[in-house]
Amino acid sequence: MAYLSLRLNDGELGVHMRDVNAGAEVRWAKAAARAEGVTDLGIGAAVRRYFLVVFPSIIAVALVLGFVLAAVWTGPEQNLLRSGIHLGLLLAGIALLIIGLIYGNKKVGPLVQPRRMGVMVGLTADEAKHVRRQVLTGKPTDPEKLTVLRGAAVQIREGLAKQLLTTPGSLALLCGQAVSRGITSVLDVVMVLLLLALTVLLGFIARQFQRTGTFLSSTRF
Repeated sequence: MAYLSLRLNDGELGVHMRDVNAGAEVRWAKAAARAEGVTDLGIGAAVRRYFLVVFPSIIAVALVLGFVLAAVWTGPEQNLLRSGIHLGLLLAGIALLIIGLIYGNKKVGPLVQPRRMGVMVGLTADEAKHVRRQVLTGKPTDPEKLTVLRGAAVQIREGLAKQLLTTPGSLALLCGQAVSRGITSVLDVVMVLLLLALTVLLGFIARQFQRTGTFLSSTRF
C-alpha cells in the first residue's frame, strides 16, 4: 500500500510539473507575441537632444526671468543674487516638470513602435525579475527568449527616458528651496539629504537607461 501511495504521489507530482511547465510556456509565448517587432526608433537621440538643447534653454530663460522678478520684488535688505537664483530655479523646476512630461509623451513615446501593452504583463514576478536582470545587469542572455528580452528592453528604455526628462524638474525645485532657506534647521538638513538622494537616483536612472541601449545594441539581430 505504501508503495502504491508513493507511485500515486509521484504521478500527481509529474502531472503538476507538466501543468507548471505548460503554463510557463503559454506565458512566455504570449509575451513573445507582444514583443514581436517592438522597436526603439531613436529614444537615445531624442533624450540627447532634450538635454543638449531644450534643458539648457529652459534653465537660461528661467534664470533670466528669476532675476527680473527678483529685481522688481526684492527689497533693499534682501540679497538680489540669492533671490534671483531662488526664483529662477523654482521657475525652471516647474517648467522642466511640465515640458519634460510633454516631451516624453510627444517626442519619446512615438519612438516605440508598434504601441502595445507591456511585454512583461502576464509573466510571474520571478520571470519579470529574470527579464530585468538580463536587460539591466549584464546577466547572460537566454537566446530562446531574446524576442521577449528585446521587446521588454525597449519598453523599459522608454519608461527610463521619461523619468530622465522629469526628474531634473524636482531636482531644480529642491535646489531653489535650498538656496532660499540655507541650512538653519533640521528641516533644511533633511531637504539637503533629499536633494542628494534625488541626485543619486537621477544618476542611477541614467545608468540603467544606458544599459538598455547597450543591451539592444549587443543583441541586435
